[in-house]
Amino acid sequence: MEYSYDSELPIIIADENRIKQVLINLLDNALKFTPDGGNVKLIAASIEDGVLIEVEDTGIGISPEDLPYIKEKFYKGKSSKSHTGLGLSICDEIIKLHEGVMKVESELDIGTKISVFLPKEGGKQ
Repeated sequence: MEYSYDSELPIIIADENRIKQVLINLLDNALKFTPDGGNVKLIAASIEDGVLIEVEDTGIGISPEDLPYIKEKFYKGKSSKSHTGLGLSICDEIIKLHEGVMKVESELDIGTKISVFLPKEGGKQ
């Protein structure tokens, strides 16, 4: 696992426990779906309007057929490691409640990158 972050991230107004829940879920998924020898990266960067958090892995990826549905409640992909199908749905809802955006990019057998944008203090109202 690798991580990097900007030395000066802007202040965001957020529920610390809910954001922690998002990070735990995203990292848990990345680690669960990345085989031994793979790589998981966590990046936090300051961007113009807020903070960009990315979790990227070299795991099994998500099929193009599943990708449009993975943020829906109870949707489980074809992987036997999928549990309730709630994790990404809950993450997406938490990020929306913080006026942010969550984007998922993935390719089978290449990996997945989930990008989360959270506006800085005084951003979107």
